[in-house]
Amino acid sequence: MIKKLLPLLSLIVGLGGGGAAAIVLAPAAEKPDELSTNAVEDSQAKQIPDDHDAQPGDTEIVKLPNQFVIPVILNNRVRAMVILTVALEVQTGAADEVRTLEPKLRDMFLSELFSLAALDGFRDEIISRQTLDLVKRALTERSKEILGKQVVTVLITDMARQDAF
Repeated sequence: MIKKLLPLLSLIVGLGGGGAAAIVLAPAAEKPDELSTNAVEDSQAKQIPDDHDAQPGDTEIVKLPNQFVIPVILNNRVRAMVILTVALEVQTGAADEVRTLEPKLRDMFLSELFSLAALDGFRDEIISRQTLDLVKRALTERSKEILGKQVVTVLITDMARQDAF
């Protein structure tokens, strides 16, 4: 009989303890006056532009149409394929020049990505923040060589790794 009551008793104690913890740890509700004051302050803060943010009309995004496919070679065998989709954030009006110089950009990006792969840049975790920053920095430097100061930043819109078995 006690074997049947013990699970039921532990369920009731667990639910009661969870409910009590939720009540104790719940955030305190704000008074209605505080809500309206905070809402007005928040809306005013959102309307003030930061000096550090670029204005929306200052840049435009140019997506490179094809993906970059980079093999990861270990012991003279292809162990994985890294697939990247890249876009460039450039000054307004520079999109046509980016499209004109796309073959040169792709060539430079591919050579840089192959160099990174040869130096074990894609060996372990492809999704790590360190690898992403390394790739973005390298591609930004190469794009500045071709386009001059027009490039604001390189955006990696998609990055995947497919391991070969």
